[in-house]
Parts: sequence; C-alpha cells; structure tokens
Amino acid sequence: MPTFSINEWQIFFHPLFNQQWVNLRERVRILKNELPQEEFICHADVKLLKALNIGIKEKITQDPFASHFVLQKPLQKYGRLKKMGLPERYRLFFRAFKEPRIVIILWLGFPRKEGDKNDCYQVFTKKVINGDFPDNINDLLAECDMENAGTDKQDENSDN
Repeated sequence: MPTFSINEWQIFFHPLFNQQWVNLRERVRILKNELPQEEFICHADVKLLKALNIGIKEKITQDPFASHFVLQKPLQKYGRLKKMGLPERYRLFFRAFKEPRIVIILWLGFPRKEGDKNDCYQVFTKKVINGDFPDNINDLLAECDMENAGTDKQDENSDN
C-alpha cells in the first residue's frame, strides 16, 4: 500500500527516509507548542518539513525522470532533489519506476560538502554499493511496507 498518491504516482518512504520524516515531524510538533507563531514559521526544521512536502508532492511527482533529478554513473538509476525549496546543501534521494508508476523516497542527505568523506553523495553511494536499497522493485517495496506498517503515515492532505 502506498504512503500516498499524487499525480498518478504512488509514493513510498523507504525505512531510512521514513525515520527521518517521523523524527522531523515530531520536532516540528514540539516546536509548534513551544514557540510563538512568528518564530515557529521561521524555524529551520519547519522550513525543511515544508520544503520536503513541496518537493515530494509538487516537484518530484511532476516528472521524476526529468534531467534535473538524474544522477550520474554509478547512480544513474536514482534521482535527487536539490534546491527547489530545500535548504542549501540538502539532497533528497529517490528511485522512480515507470511501470508501475512508483516513487520511493530513499534518504535525506545533508550536509553537502564536496570532497568530505561525509558528503551526502559519498554516503549515498556507499549505501547503494552496500545494498541498503535493493535493486529489485519488489524487494524495495517489501522493505517500505514493513516499515510503513506501524508508523506515522503521510496524509495526502496534510500540511506537515
């Protein structure tokens, strides 16, 4: 079962991203109760959550195979969202499949520091090489289904 559907794309969260998502949403919920509205809307975590929502719902789902998402070899099967509302140095990695129309959000990488061993592209490449993301769509979906079975799900109409 997809986490949600938009623009005829079924969107799933891989366990790595799902944990990041749940943690970020929880931080934003806490901030909403602790901060005055003016400070809340300007907080970096709130802006990040909003940017992720827009990136997933409006940017990636327009055309996940668009050239501005494509990564170079050896990561050519994967896409990434950069800029387009995301804070500088953040990258949202995903895998898209044309049939069936599925996008799996894999991992939010940060910070982006070129040449650093912890650069998000280096870390993501290691995750791919180490098999953190199965190459087979069925195995990848099975991981997503196991993780999403008992966790906080993204509602298509949710703002946060």
